[in-house]
Amino acid sequence: MYPAEIASVPYLSPATAVLSFKPHYHVATNDFLFQYDSLLVPQVAHLPHETSLPVGNKSNSDESDDYQRSLAEERRRRRMISNRESARRSRMRKQKQLSELWAQVVHLRSTNRQLLDQLNHVIRDCDRIAHENCQLRDERAKLQKQLESTESTFMGPDT
Repeated sequence: MYPAEIASVPYLSPATAVLSFKPHYHVATNDFLFQYDSLLVPQVAHLPHETSLPVGNKSNSDESDDYQRSLAEERRRRRMISNRESARRSRMRKQKQLSELWAQVVHLRSTNRQLLDQLNHVIRDCDRIAHENCQLRDERAKLQKQLESTESTFMGPDT
């Protein structure tokens, strides 16, 4: 094993790492670039035992701080992705609930229209029957008058 290798992983000094690799994140307004930039740019893997190896003029505490910062950055990135997914699921649930409510509105409007049609039909029938009853009462009154006048004609004025 060469001094520049650690467990078969090539070691990059901070100076060469900065020149040859871009950061694994890119803050931009375009979410696509931010989300997939880590797939396009090579990343340096942090191994747990790297913090114990001295690098140039950096102290172990500086390396440990860098490692802790990179872990915190990774946790922050994962949490951000998790939050985006949670928000997406929440939007999908809300959209589903909204579409179900619209379907219910359509169904209730249809039912309401049918009930109004039935009510109008019953009201028309009621009006028709009331008019028919009125005509029948008038006809009965006429027939009763005719009957009374016929009876009085046959019976005579004395009886």
